[in-house]
Amino acid sequence: MPTVYLLRLSGSTLQRTRSLLLQAPGVELAGSSPVLADALEELVRLAPDIVASDLRLADSHAMRVAHELGRLPVRPQLLLLTPTADDLQLFAALCAGANAYHVDDGSGAGLVEALARLHDRRARLSPQIARQALAAFGIERSPLAVARLAPAAQDATPAGRQIDQASRHLLTLLAQGLLMTEIAALWKLDVAEIERRAWRLVRLLHVRSRELLIA
Repeated sequence: MPTVYLLRLSGSTLQRTRSLLLQAPGVELAGSSPVLADALEELVRLAPDIVASDLRLADSHAMRVAHELGRLPVRPQLLLLTPTADDLQLFAALCAGANAYHVDDGSGAGLVEALARLHDRRARLSPQIARQALAAFGIERSPLAVARLAPAAQDATPAGRQIDQASRHLLTLLAQGLLMTEIAALWKLDVAEIERRAWRLVRLLHVRSRELLIA
């Protein structure tokens, strides 16, 4: 059962999401706050598995949240809550250390499933995020006819400094707009395995971001 800490900009949305998680099976609400500065001491003490945060807070933004979580003794995973996957800050925050995102209209619909997915080290990526990831890794899309074949899922040859061909093929299919269920059917894999690969791709974005900072 994952423990979750909430950071939400709107007080009404925060209360609504709190009520949802308090009643949801399989999730334990550790705490909540609309302000990052007020939450930091609690996060050290509570050590939640996941922090679910809006892209923008009253005193901060998602990239700052990712940075501060990285300084904690035990770093929780960070789930970004965003009204749209096209927000320009979303990809930057994923590179900065966030682990996944959930498109949320404030109602909390699908949030429990997104938290469970992230606790299991799984994520989903929109076509826009996949296209941005390809650009960030400095690689072109694979030929679509190649990426759709089942052997593409097992191609471990390098596609770039941090990424293999199987990951490039996955990003290509996602960028093309294929659903994870469709990719799983093409590659003859479980959807959960495709989602785990997407989660690992976000981790590779963290590595790339750190290397650029060092350089």
